[in-house]
Amino acid sequence: MPDLSALPRPTTEPETRNERPLVLVSLIVGVMILLASLLYHDGDIAGLAKFGGGETVAERTAHVEDVLGREVATVDLLGHDGSMFFLQALDPFYLSPEEHAVHLDRPVYRAQRMLYPVLTSAGGLLPPEAVLWGMGFVNIAALVLGTMAAGRLATRYGGSHWLGLAFLVNPGIIFEMDISGGGVLAFAAALWGTLMLEEGKHRHAIGWFVAAVLAREVMLLYLAGVCVYRLLQTRRIPWLLGGIPALSAAAWAGYIRLRLESPEGVNEVQEFGPPFGGLLDSIEHWFNSPIDLAVSAGIIIVMPLLVVRAWQRPNPLAFGSVGFILLAVLMTRQVWWHFINNTRALAPLITAYVITTFSEPRSPSESPRTRDVVDAPS
Repeated sequence: MPDLSALPRPTTEPETRNERPLVLVSLIVGVMILLASLLYHDGDIAGLAKFGGGETVAERTAHVEDVLGREVATVDLLGHDGSMFFLQALDPFYLSPEEHAVHLDRPVYRAQRMLYPVLTSAGGLLPPEAVLWGMGFVNIAALVLGTMAAGRLATRYGGSHWLGLAFLVNPGIIFEMDISGGGVLAFAAALWGTLMLEEGKHRHAIGWFVAAVLAREVMLLYLAGVCVYRLLQTRRIPWLLGGIPALSAAAWAGYIRLRLESPEGVNEVQEFGPPFGGLLDSIEHWFNSPIDLAVSAGIIIVMPLLVVRAWQRPNPLAFGSVGFILLAVLMTRQVWWHFINNTRALAPLITAYVITTFSEPRSPSESPRTRDVVDAPS
């Protein structure tokens, strides 16, 4: 591996290019996803939350309709993540868990991802109907912010700012938008944390990484990879960078365990199991579903390729995303089975590989002059 300590250090004034077209494209895509959902569900914004229409979730959907005072558009069977985030947003700090949180399928697991429902409900202040719109608007904003950050990182690594599209058109990000999930916000925050770190703005970086792990706890894997990169680059352990976000996630996890209890007989964590177990269990299904086979095979191929790129062209985005290979190894059949789920779970792998592969590294002599930055608040 190249000596990371010899790489150019971050500058406080990075080169940026005109990103207005990129912002406009990402805004248009986000609005189109929202409009497509409205059209498909006869103008009902509730369709974006993917409430379930099956008998096993009838009580949950009935509660939602009671809260909204109207019927809602539903999807087949259990629904999806957006339905859970809506229930969380009605009481994002779980002050009255017996009212809404009781309808969550896995309350402790769901509650770990707190930032998205907090933002979509303005801390629980918005009325339920406004929360549904807030879920769409927050994700559109996150889509724009993530695309901006990805584009700026690409230019820092010697590529075109248009490589920011690697965030925007990432299948996992698109699917996450479509189900009103919190993954768009989580990855966008992680990218901004990475960008701030590259610019030497450590306090800002820590703040963004706190947001990332509170939006999706597995972003701790991304943060771990970034910390390894910083350790190799500066020869100093990044205590603050890794410690503050991790403690924030731990503090919230402790709080929700005081407020919530797991239903009897419910396994809160169903996404992780024995190494490679979920992948092997899904192979037979993939051969009966060409699109699942093609997409899943693509992700599996990208994983070792990203490791090679991270070795050849080390950067914190690649190092952070390599951590999701461990996640992939442990994912159960529930996640690997369908491409909509595995692309969402492993979205950082795709974006990081595209940006790292198609950015041409510049030599130190071609890079802007930088000041020495250590792992301390700027």
